[in-house]
Amino acid sequence: MNNSKKIQTKKVKEVKLSEKPITSISKPWLITSLVLVVILIGALLFDQLYTPNIMTVDGKKYNLKDLSYYFYTVESRYASYNSMFGGDYWDMPISENGASLRETAKKDAVSESLRATILYNEAVKQGYKLTAEEQKTVKTTVDNLYDKLTKEEIRKNHFTKSYLTKMIEGTTLVSRFRQDKLKEAKIDEAKIKAGVSYDEFKQYDIEYLYAATQKTDSEGKVTEYSAKDKKAALDKLTSYYDKAKTTKDWSKVVPTDETAIIYKTSNFIKSDTSTFPDDFKAEIMKMKNNDISTVRQASTGYFIVRMVNNNSSERYDTEVSTAITTEQNKTFDKIYEEIKKSHPNKLNDGAIKHLKMGDLTIVSK
Repeated sequence: MNNSKKIQTKKVKEVKLSEKPITSISKPWLITSLVLVVILIGALLFDQLYTPNIMTVDGKKYNLKDLSYYFYTVESRYASYNSMFGGDYWDMPISENGASLRETAKKDAVSESLRATILYNEAVKQGYKLTAEEQKTVKTTVDNLYDKLTKEEIRKNHFTKSYLTKMIEGTTLVSRFRQDKLKEAKIDEAKIKAGVSYDEFKQYDIEYLYAATQKTDSEGKVTEYSAKDKKAALDKLTSYYDKAKTTKDWSKVVPTDETAIIYKTSNFIKSDTSTFPDDFKAEIMKMKNNDISTVRQASTGYFIVRMVNNNSSERYDTEVSTAITTEQNKTFDKIYEEIKKSHPNKLNDGAIKHLKMGDLTIVSK
């Protein structure tokens, strides 16, 4: 008989882990995440593959990619204005109706895009084609432009050489079309020129030696010299008077190491605001070529003036050219408005209002 005791194994209570699938627990979160991912991918694809149409001309739709050259040209021009005023000018009002530089630039870009497209279509309709010489010029222009563009600008605006060639060909054709239409309009340039007063715009070219009697600090504050310093400035300028009377090239009258006396050239017409007192200005206007004034005092210092040309037509010619250009623009605007009527067109205001000039086609430095 086996007296050994039977050892009983104590049963340990089995702890059952939940058999509920993890996916079942996380399902709401999983679905939400998937939906967000799908929306994000969809938005990216939508942005890349779909660009809203900005306008329709003659039944053809145009989006920003099609018109990026016009927008880039206008935006670059306005960006230079913005830089001139310190870089914070985009949202400042610049027109009487309160429109900002940004809004004005967009209006111009849309207007120029529409105008160029309609005029190109009309030129083609009338049988215009590029000449062999124009094609050569287009190629040179495109090559030069492409070399100046940065990689970022090329990528951002889809500026391939073929695209730029197409756009420059179009503007070249439109330019010749415009010239032809203005010739047909027979603008009376002689009449326009006769309407500009030569006496009013006759230019006086002068050169002068100058000794300042005031100084301006970095903040623009002007401080007058003391009576003693003014006397020293007058004496210094006077010491060069005899040399000035016998020297043909006045740029060599003052030694390069002289800091108290400055040599400058200038010009004016009688209606210009001048730093010279009225009586001195009137005296200068009566001077003959190569005449030299006495030492004269103005609000900012002492001057010795020599008349270089008392009958320059430069300002008059500029005024005549401006008047003729203004008349040409007015005339062609009327021609364009008539052409526009025969080319069905429509702007997509809903898409245009979302365009924000400032970094739409240009790349911030």
